[in-house]
Amino acid sequence: MARCGEGSAAPMGLLASPGVCSKGLQRKGPCERRRLQAMVSEQLSQDLLRLLREEIHTDVTFSVGCTLFKAHKVVLLARVPDFYFHTIGQTSNNLTNHEPIALENFEASEFRTFLQVVYSSNRNIKNYEEEILRKKIVESGVPQKKHDFNFEKCTDNDGRSSTESLGKKSPDCSLLKHEIPEDISNGEDNLVATVNYNLDPASELGEDLLKLYLKHRCPDIDIFVDRKSFKAHRAILSARSSYFAAMLSGCWAESSQEHVTLQGCLPQHGLMSSA
Repeated sequence: MARCGEGSAAPMGLLASPGVCSKGLQRKGPCERRRLQAMVSEQLSQDLLRLLREEIHTDVTFSVGCTLFKAHKVVLLARVPDFYFHTIGQTSNNLTNHEPIALENFEASEFRTFLQVVYSSNRNIKNYEEEILRKKIVESGVPQKKHDFNFEKCTDNDGRSSTESLGKKSPDCSLLKHEIPEDISNGEDNLVATVNYNLDPASELGEDLLKLYLKHRCPDIDIFVDRKSFKAHRAILSARSSYFAAMLSGCWAESSQEHVTLQGCLPQHGLMSSA
């Protein structure tokens, strides 16, 4: 059991908003709003690039020739879901947890740039993803087809499905539905939804991560605050909060636990996974 503020900085991933609070900024001018959005957006990009560069809590490895690239399923799923399906989604059942996924028709430098764009671009990267997929599919001779990929097939770091690790079925796991739900009947979900709908993500990167969090897609950790559960992702928490980075780095007892209870925090602040 961890207490907020003990041994480290406050859990900013828990207390800070995942974007720019629209109510607060309504009282500020447009210039201040743009300045703050740019600052928050840039910080998120830097945090995600550091996550990639330092290989923090990675759970998937790609091989391009003789070069290995470690990455995070949650980031790929949030930003390039079609690429996720055509690589991880089609091979995850046939690979051990840490066996590299071989990529053809890529140069190492090209794939490195692709990952950097995925992790840091503040813009919508759908067209970029389609370009990469077109190159991969056309040059490899694999016929392009629509897919019906289910988020229940996502696995956590122990190789189990997300529904197995949580003990119940996650709601609305279709990969093709990215919109934030208008109404969430579950009381616990409604608490999170009510908080987050007052927020304005500062970038496309923040919006992609926020949608993934709100949909409870492929989480690998449960944070309990005042008996309320917040399903989140270790990698994102560690990238955005020094408190969670310390907790999940292996130095704390909670680092190996799937369910972590925090004391001294208010659940109405919400557990945010993006900015």
